[in-house]
Amino acid sequence: MAAAPSMTGRTANMMIVALLFGLLIHRASQSAVAEGSGSSCNIHAATWPGPPPFRECRLQYYVQVFVGNPSLNQNLLPPLNESFSGSFGHGELFAFNATEGPEQTSSRVGSVRGFTIDSAYKASDIIDLIEVELISYDDGNYKGTIQIQGEIRAISPNEVAIVGGTGSFRGARGFGLIERVLLDGPYRRFHHDLHFIY
Repeated sequence: MAAAPSMTGRTANMMIVALLFGLLIHRASQSAVAEGSGSSCNIHAATWPGPPPFRECRLQYYVQVFVGNPSLNQNLLPPLNESFSGSFGHGELFAFNATEGPEQTSSRVGSVRGFTIDSAYKASDIIDLIEVELISYDDGNYKGTIQIQGEIRAISPNEVAIVGGTGSFRGARGFGLIERVLLDGPYRRFHHDLHFIY
């Protein structure tokens, strides 16, 4: 009877040693795979293919909008139930020019494409949109795309999230402030002020 507890203790100790040994082997094999494949979270920027990486903290540009132009498809999706919930569910598709300065004749630095969905459930004068944008940026030095998304309301500025990027903006994260700076008949101009937190 006294031998059983001693055998159980020895078996338990052997199992613990085997488990630790297995964990050590697993960790060593993961390190070897990472070193052999060259994968690392700290890849030096010089090894990146393509244009130079954008390492500044801020990027600003202007988006030029002309309501009524085919670049703004205001009939992507009809409202779900206009008599009950106003424009809730209404979708728009857009493709606008991005310029370096506020003037329409300013140097073009890319395009802004995306869509908005009206998310104000009750009919009101308050704009409440869910917006997803893809900025294709090329100023002659930095080139790539930036993905942003967020809520757009009538009160400006609106804060959106930077959720990714490619090329010079590969792996971008951060936030952006979108502010309407011109409302003149069918013309609208928006200032995008992006802040990067890589």
